[in-house]
Amino acid sequence: MRKNAPKFLFALFVLFALSAAFCGTAVYANSMSLLDYHIELQEDGSGVITETRHMYLTEDTEIYIVMENLGGSEVTNFHVSDFGEPLSFEPNWDIDASREEKAGKYGIVETNNGQELSWGIGEYGEHEYTVSYTISGMVRQLEDGQGMNWRFFDGRNNINPEEVTITITGSHPFTQEYTKIWGFGFAGEIHLENGDLVGWSNTELSDRNHITILMQFLDNPFQPTLSLERTLSEQEEDAKDGSSYNDPHNDPSDTVLFVVIGIFIFIIVLFTSIYTSLRHRAIQRENPLVTGKKRRLMNEGKYYREVPYKYASITDVAYLLQRVGKGEVEDYFSAFMLKWLKEQRITYTTKSTGRKLNKKSSTIQVNRGELNYDAPSLEKKFWNVITSAADSDGKLYEKKLKNWTEINYKKITDIKLELDSQSKERLFDQDYLIEKRVDIMNIFPTTIIKSTPKGEELFNNLIQFENYLDDFSLLNEREVKEVVMWEDLLIWASLYGLADQVSKQLEKFHPQYINNTQITYTDIYLMRMYTRSFTKGYESGYSAASGGGGSTSIGGGGGSFGGGGGGSR
Repeated sequence: MRKNAPKFLFALFVLFALSAAFCGTAVYANSMSLLDYHIELQEDGSGVITETRHMYLTEDTEIYIVMENLGGSEVTNFHVSDFGEPLSFEPNWDIDASREEKAGKYGIVETNNGQELSWGIGEYGEHEYTVSYTISGMVRQLEDGQGMNWRFFDGRNNINPEEVTITITGSHPFTQEYTKIWGFGFAGEIHLENGDLVGWSNTELSDRNHITILMQFLDNPFQPTLSLERTLSEQEEDAKDGSSYNDPHNDPSDTVLFVVIGIFIFIIVLFTSIYTSLRHRAIQRENPLVTGKKRRLMNEGKYYREVPYKYASITDVAYLLQRVGKGEVEDYFSAFMLKWLKEQRITYTTKSTGRKLNKKSSTIQVNRGELNYDAPSLEKKFWNVITSAADSDGKLYEKKLKNWTEINYKKITDIKLELDSQSKERLFDQDYLIEKRVDIMNIFPTTIIKSTPKGEELFNNLIQFENYLDDFSLLNEREVKEVVMWEDLLIWASLYGLADQVSKQLEKFHPQYINNTQITYTDIYLMRMYTRSFTKGYESGYSAASGGGGSTSIGGGGGSFGGGGGGSR
């Protein structure tokens, strides 16, 4: 019995996997061996789509494609042929008509949410349908580029193909330099070949699959009729939500290997569970650094009314702020811009533009030169960002800043990483944090980060100071004469993303203060606009580094238009 135990366990595992697969897959009498898509993107952003469906049909009277969630796009020029023989358009399509009445015809059904493109099955047996239609506005104009995020097919309750092939062409060839591509909802590959997108599935589609393609065009080759108030990076993030895109562990060609590995995973699950439980208990006994929501709950309803860290650079506390979702690289950029404005290292001018007098634009003048010798190294790196992005006269424009951070996104990434690591190092050096070794089961060592008593006090003060800034009613306690304190407070408020709100409250409670300080609400608004350009450029450049094609993702595909559902009835 012991000799056969491994075989028995493996057989049991495979039987369980197969039963789960069969239970989750619907069985259809109608079938489709191949679904081929050929999409021609036009200069105006519309797409001419040709579907070729190799089908074997044994029941129902018609095939239909659901066209919903079009986001303003329209479907026109719908035609159907079977083995090259055109079908006749029926303007008053009746879904309840008989198979004989529908034979050789096609039509459109209007629904509450869109349309259904329908055609009669005709004789049961083999069919090769060619379905063509045009969809307007497939490519949309985004804030910093152009993109197409379209769901062509939805497997839910549909006749799912055994094989899918996709070709997308454009009015100009797609290049690796200016085109990013992703595929979602199916296991397969997509690539750029000879200026076109080509793709295919590696496995048969099921009810859980869909075919969604995201293409982004950095060189704006189209003249779209529709737009989205999204950036390229935001569109990409929406699409990737819930996906495991380009994760090599999700390669469907490794299915057999996964089955074999699965049995070993099954064997070690118990040990892993025990180890995880013991590890958690051992770490908790040593009181590690409390972060996130738990840290916030510890300080709920408590206030700290002073700048929480006065003795060195504000970058020293970045590590702690980032443990509660604040103090990111863009927050520090905003804070330093206000600091330099206060120190008159930068100034700005505002002038009317265009024919409308109320339309204004502002330009920052960077007073070139090195910062003080003893200025923190990270502040110098932020300073180098704006001096490099400014023109030869020291003028810094929003668009120039965005373009610079987009091209030099790696430098911003380095600053971002250094912000966290250098802050952590400083906190250790100043005895706010310590490391401690913890042994699990007296075998497996690990290291945890703990806060010292003064580190606990600092972390709590940082949270309570945010509570103070966020509770506007408390801001009226201050005396107007504390101008220097208010300026520092506004700089710190930037680290929490609260400078705009706090300055409005100051203007409301102490309007006379606003006229006497180096930092006004207008200053904060302008710095926020420049920070937005800094962030958008960085995110766009970082995003452009990916999207070169390759394996598709089973999950994801959010934010797409189109539908592609349907089936037979």
